[in-house]
Amino acid sequence: MNLRRTVTGLALCLMALTMLMACVETGPPPPPPMVETPPPPPSSSTYFVNVSSLALREGPTTAAPQISTLQFNDEVALQETSDGWGRVVDVRRNIVGWASMRYLQPYPASGPRSVPRRSTPKQSSPTPKEEPPAPQPSGPPPKVM
Repeated sequence: MNLRRTVTGLALCLMALTMLMACVETGPPPPPPMVETPPPPPSSSTYFVNVSSLALREGPTTAAPQISTLQFNDEVALQETSDGWGRVVDVRRNIVGWASMRYLQPYPASGPRSVPRRSTPKQSSPTPKEEPPAPQPSGPPPKVM
């Protein structure tokens, strides 16, 4: 009978311990895995060239004369914007000019992005002009013998 009481007591203790463990709060859930995101921009006015070569122009248009060329991942400081163009200072060479904002981004790129070539309209091949019919001789048709 002593053995029976001991086993029963152990079983009751085990059940109480299990119930107690179920009531204990666990710690906060583990943080989600880190997703690699681009680094934050160094400052709001710093941008990097994301194409292999970018024209730096005197004004905010492709018609403006080109004053220099920016290379991939060159760092520029943005001074102002106008209609998709940015007036920038080439940090390395201290040259001021305008560049298309389409090819600038606020963090360094891992590789230059490709720039689609402008398609030129196909020129239709000249169609040969139809020659006028040969003149017919006037008068009666020749007699065949």
